Amino acid sequence: MIELKLSYTVATPDVTQLATAWMGDRDQVVAQLAEIGYGAVELQTGDPTAFDSAAFRRQIGAAGLEITGVSTGPLAAKGLYLTAPDEATRKEAVRRLNVVTDFAAECGTHMTIGSIRGFARWAPDRATGLGWFREGLSEIAAHAESRGVRVVLEPQNRQVSDMLNTVAATVAFVRSFGSAALAIEADTFHMAQEERSIPAALVTGYLSGMLLHIQISDSNRLAPGWGQLNWADFFATVQALGYDRWICVEADQKPGSAAVARHTHDFARLIAAGQAGEQGADQ
Repeated sequence: MIELKLSYTVATPDVTQLATAWMGDRDQVVAQLAEIGYGAVELQTGDPTAFDSAAFRRQIGAAGLEITGVSTGPLAAKGLYLTAPDEATRKEAVRRLNVVTDFAAECGTHMTIGSIRGFARWAPDRATGLGWFREGLSEIAAHAESRGVRVVLEPQNRQVSDMLNTVAATVAFVRSFGSAALAIEADTFHMAQEERSIPAALVTGYLSGMLLHIQISDSNRLAPGWGQLNWADFFATVQALGYDRWICVEADQKPGSAAVARHTHDFARLIAAGQAGEQGADQ
């Protein structure tokens, strides 16, 4: 049986509003997550230079938690995109992502690019938009390689971006890019909208050797078990593949972060244990 390693999304102190991360007093947040049974946090950040990042890392470590990734959703919320029509905005997006990459290096983890890639259709034509994305990503990947950081691309649904919507498309893109710094993650919310089969997509990602991270929420972005996804199939696939990396909760914080965190922790462990037990009985 593969150990289930659960982490939870937490916003860094510079972020004042984010629907899918636990906000509030970070000292209390990490203490509660540790008490519930989580082993790590994934950080959502916009500007790591706006707070004492060393003290924040110590705060997380003092609670007995690891840092499993640094995500960049708050940068997109500020209007920064790698495919913005304005060249100055694209350059600023690259600069800020490199700053986040430095923060990820300090944390000893990867940096994720999701919605900040934007839309290729914002350009005069799709080829130009994809070119803008590749150009910016080339700078980011080179900087990440120099810092020993992996850049993880997240397939997202077509409402968020018109590029890299599926795991297979993202794997193909990374292979074509040719940078050892690039990897992928999978997010069940986006997979539910874009993939023909979530188990098949997980297999594709895992067998590519590029799958570094998985995020979970249900089909409606609520906590797992509060939507329509088949979680027995999800955890059976994860167990069968032997995926032993972190699985991070990134869900809408409704009805409240503590309730979401506790429910997901207990629900995930219950379902995962059941699937592992069935596999053991079949052997």
